[in-house]
Amino acid sequence: MTTPVHVRTWPSLSDVPQLYPDARNRRNRYPLLYRAGKSFALTSAVNTQGRTALLAVGSNGYPRQLSDKLAGTEADLHGVPLIPALLSDFDVAFCPVRSSKGYMPVSLAARPGAVCLTWIQWLTAEQLDIISSTEGSRYALVGGRDLASRVRISSRWRAPATLYAWWFDSLLSDGESPTWLDVHSQQRLQQFELEIDNSEVRPNPIPAGWQVVPRDPEHRRIEPNNMAELC
Repeated sequence: MTTPVHVRTWPSLSDVPQLYPDARNRRNRYPLLYRAGKSFALTSAVNTQGRTALLAVGSNGYPRQLSDKLAGTEADLHGVPLIPALLSDFDVAFCPVRSSKGYMPVSLAARPGAVCLTWIQWLTAEQLDIISSTEGSRYALVGGRDLASRVRISSRWRAPATLYAWWFDSLLSDGESPTWLDVHSQQRLQQFELEIDNSEVRPNPIPAGWQVVPRDPEHRRIEPNNMAELC
């Protein structure tokens, strides 16, 4: 395995919300395995049996954010594979809220004809349950086979049969279309330019036929019976 990078040398989004969703520089954005505060470059496939594949369109694709959420738990020791992916007919848009950490989060949204550069991560049941508890009640965990059919990854990795994502109920809009995340521009400028008061809000309906994973409304956890269906 390669020499690891200690992810706490990268800033927390709590300290630099303007760098949401990912404060890494470009050369540190590669296939990786996050585990126990360290990031290892991935050069070959890893065993994802028994894990749930999720699109990490926001800060869950940033290893420091994974450390902030998982540190101190046994789940932190089990590792999270993270690889780049191309997604068709969907894109990443900003939500019309500002988080307690100071940034405007993002959501997956339908965008026919688009090709979105994003990430896939594979989570154990315990990891997914912990991360679910950090996602607000306006997010739904959705997806299934249709979402998986729209993703392309390198042939060196095993393509997931089912794929899920966090889906917010509405999107920030400039009046004509959602305000899309531009992965090629400077994140700092995007966050500074976002305004809620002078923008419109548009609904973000979940695609018909997609599975919606039930979560406990109080603690936003996933029941074991529902978790077993995701792998």
